[in-house]
Amino acid sequence: MELYGFEKSDPALFDLAMVQKEADGGRTDSAQIDRIQERPEAESLIVSGLDQKAFEYLIRRFGRQFKTISFWKNKLVCDLSPLSGLPELQYVHFFFNQRAPDLWDMRDNVCLRGLTVCDFTKLHSIARVASAPALEYFSIGDRVWPGMEIESLRPLTRSSVSHFAWWGKRVLDRDYLCLAQSGIRELDLPVGGFRLEELARLNAKMPGVRGTVTRPYSESTVIRQGEETTWYLLCKGRKRLLKGRDEEKLKAYLEEFDRLVKRYRSETG
Repeated sequence: MELYGFEKSDPALFDLAMVQKEADGGRTDSAQIDRIQERPEAESLIVSGLDQKAFEYLIRRFGRQFKTISFWKNKLVCDLSPLSGLPELQYVHFFFNQRAPDLWDMRDNVCLRGLTVCDFTKLHSIARVASAPALEYFSIGDRVWPGMEIESLRPLTRSSVSHFAWWGKRVLDRDYLCLAQSGIRELDLPVGGFRLEELARLNAKMPGVRGTVTRPYSESTVIRQGEETTWYLLCKGRKRLLKGRDEEKLKAYLEEFDRLVKRYRSETG
């Protein structure tokens, strides 16, 4: 499975799908897990409804078979450390968990290239990401409603991550400029959480960076009574603009952003 494809929740994209029909993920037990032995060629798995016991059983018995695992709605898993024993695992995706307070020691996950963590209610530290020797892509935050809070992004300065995406509610120390000390070359952040000056300063500190952080707006489309309306959502404190009507205002706004980036870059250069 290609990088980023592992984030998809469509069971058809995986060699093996063990997703229960219940809205909360249902329950998957050891008897259901044992059916994996019928598919020894499968290298990618999406699974829901694991509790801690079933999670450990899956990893212990079949974990080394898979290069990609998507844990979709396994809200009762509280300890992710069994994943440390999977050196050939390449991509891991988590969606929705209410128990796990931390990630796991990744030093032995020598093939791990991609990790996504979505909608974890008790996770507040990404310190253990720095232990992953080959991690390239790391995404964390919320897919349903922004609520996640993490302490700091500083662990990324000690990591191998080159593409980072944050979609949560708040970074508690508000230090985004620390990312300039990292090896990140592509950065995706919700620009609506920044003032224009803050976003410009971050871009000035990270010349050549790619991603959503380089554009000081996002687009939002609403369809009402069959009519489609698209808004430009700007940085914090700036009013949204209507696409197709406010193009001149958007142009002036982008020019202001470019001027700020050049100004801050000259101050630091």
